[in-house]
Amino acid sequence: MAQASKGLIGALQASLGGLLSTSGRLHGGLGPSAGPAALVSGAWGLSACAAFTRSVATTSAGASATAPAEPGPASTASDAGSGAAQEAEAISSGSNSGGGGFSTGFRKVVSERRAGQLGALEGIVHIQNTLNNIILTLTDKQGLIKTYTSAGVVGYKGSRKSQPVAAEKAAEELARRALKLGYSSVQVRLKGAGSNKQYAVTSLAAAGLTITSLADVTPVPYNGCRLPKKRRV
Repeated sequence: MAQASKGLIGALQASLGGLLSTSGRLHGGLGPSAGPAALVSGAWGLSACAAFTRSVATTSAGASATAPAEPGPASTASDAGSGAAQEAEAISSGSNSGGGGFSTGFRKVVSERRAGQLGALEGIVHIQNTLNNIILTLTDKQGLIKTYTSAGVVGYKGSRKSQPVAAEKAAEELARRALKLGYSSVQVRLKGAGSNKQYAVTSLAAAGLTITSLADVTPVPYNGCRLPKKRRV
């Protein structure tokens, strides 16, 4: 019986020594000092060898269960193909939808120089008339300024800026610039006191612009700010 036990212990020690020498200490389960030489030296008993065998089996089973499966070439290609198909579908749905995503289709962009040749733009002319000067500004429908002019820009200085001829010359200059930018029809909005506004509107129409609407947007106070104290004489 004793000889059979010794033979079984020797066989276990030999098999464990070969296993440890080929697997590189199995995920660090043994310390640096415990190697094949310590196992085959005969210092371990039967119970120690059995416990170590069970621990080795448990460690190997856990490592094999937690290791992720590597995808094969066929699965990788299929995943890439499905991802590309989903991306193409998302792009096409975004381009076809009105406001859901960015449009990726071709757009026809017309520059201002080309639009000037076509002459199909419509803008707004703001005329601000004061007692000493007149200022004309051309904007688009969104309110972005395209060009502007005034009586001082066309060469009138001092008190001559308040004359009707200065308003006519300023309106002619603005109409010339508007036609060059491609604005053939405009909406006119008048603001401020003074009688030179009508001369400017007449000059705009005579210069070639089509006036589609005319509105007076002068702010009118309705019992607003308190009037200044009367002057004592």
